[in-house]
Amino acid sequence: MINSGEPQWELDDEFKTLTITFPTDPPVAFVLDATSVSDLIEGAGQIRAEMPPPHDENWEGGQMVDAVLDPRWYSEPDALLGEPLLHIRDPRFGWLHYALPRESARALGTLLILQADDVTAEERGPHRKN
Repeated sequence: MINSGEPQWELDDEFKTLTITFPTDPPVAFVLDATSVSDLIEGAGQIRAEMPPPHDENWEGGQMVDAVLDPRWYSEPDALLGEPLLHIRDPRFGWLHYALPRESARALGTLLILQADDVTAEERGPHRKN
């Protein structure tokens, strides 16, 4: 094994298990199936949310991103307050869930309509309104 100081990630030939090998002496490896990988991502995400520094609060437009093309989505009122609950499927992370106050949902919906109708940035105004 090449000791680069970084864990080595390897997907098996059948795409069924991920082996993560840590460059310790002796090397330590974890073999994870898809469910275990999802559990690892979920757990790491929960812990990361508590760690400083937090992710940036605001997004600076115009950056290159690894965007998911036309993701599946579903929206419904939440069971408690009836406010919009938006579910978006990311193939890397599964279904992500966002509770939006009505005002934010309206602003997002309006902005998406304006962008879909190809209204210029000057005509539509700021990208974020909440």
